[in-house]
Amino acid sequence: MTYLNKNTPVSSLRPRLDYIDNLRVLACFLVLLTHSTMPALDPSKEGIWISGLSFLGSPSSELFLALSGTVLLPTKTGFCKFYKRRFLKLIPPLVIWSILGVILHTYTESLSWPKAVDLIVHIPLQPAIGVYWFVYAMVGLYLLAPYISPWLKNASRHQIEFFLFIWGINMTLPWILYFYPNFASIFAVNGNYYWMFCYFGGFLGYWLLGYYLKKYPINIGWNRKWISLLTLFILYPISVFFLRYRGHDVAVLLDNLQLGSAVMVAFLYTIMQNIKLNEKLQRILTGIAKYSFCIYLTHIYIARDLYWGLFEGSSIHIFPRTFLIAFLTLLTGYALTYLLSFLPKSKYITGA
Repeated sequence: MTYLNKNTPVSSLRPRLDYIDNLRVLACFLVLLTHSTMPALDPSKEGIWISGLSFLGSPSSELFLALSGTVLLPTKTGFCKFYKRRFLKLIPPLVIWSILGVILHTYTESLSWPKAVDLIVHIPLQPAIGVYWFVYAMVGLYLLAPYISPWLKNASRHQIEFFLFIWGINMTLPWILYFYPNFASIFAVNGNYYWMFCYFGGFLGYWLLGYYLKKYPINIGWNRKWISLLTLFILYPISVFFLRYRGHDVAVLLDNLQLGSAVMVAFLYTIMQNIKLNEKLQRILTGIAKYSFCIYLTHIYIARDLYWGLFEGSSIHIFPRTFLIAFLTLLTGYALTYLLSFLPKSKYITGA
């Protein structure tokens, strides 16, 4: 792999935008890594490793959100055409795999049929499978996309940066409340409608971050933006692991909507945007990226209902074992999706 220097024109990235495929595969693998961690047999020994795996996988969903902003914003079609195209790609696979997952869990998790029916009936309102929360967030952002697109088409760079700046202030709230819990009387992490910046919060910021980084990429080198981003990226894990080592509960500092996650997304995005992989590896990653949505939808069953059982009682250390399960889940999910792609109307199953 080679780094692109600051004189490399952005246009040279755009004919194929390979970095988007590469980021999609990375985000997909990080999701798999997060959900491949088996329960600790000895929390006193394995707890620190589980925290490390949680940290590594923490920016996964946020990367997907940033990529959606990169690809979709600003929308280029009318409301109806945009909604039809996006929702037909998103919702049918979600419903199909949700129902199949609920049925599977009636046999593997002692889920009663009345409870299963209740979960299926409520699919339009809430995820039947917990890890699918991300798709529901995406539906809301899809609904919003055509409304913010006219502004993005006319917004200046400084206007977008100002939005991201206020969003960043909101993202510091979990950290402020972590160290100064008494501030909860002024604003709350989980939603205070009276907080003056509440309308600049949420997952929309990741969409705009992805759009911004595509339009105004950060070049790796001796420039203020890269050095600042690199510094924050280094300080974030140091802070988290220092607090974890001191016995603090750092779960809130791994949350989706906190500054550390945004820094990791921007850092990983910038790295992938500034490197070029060899042609053979790029073809492999592009092929995986094509099926990443279905791999995401199926991974929880493959990892936990298949490979957890196979690795139960294994003497392999939890860290390499989790990476191995995630890698096998990726391969299995890809193979399954590839086979499903030969079925008639397979796009409604795979989303590809």
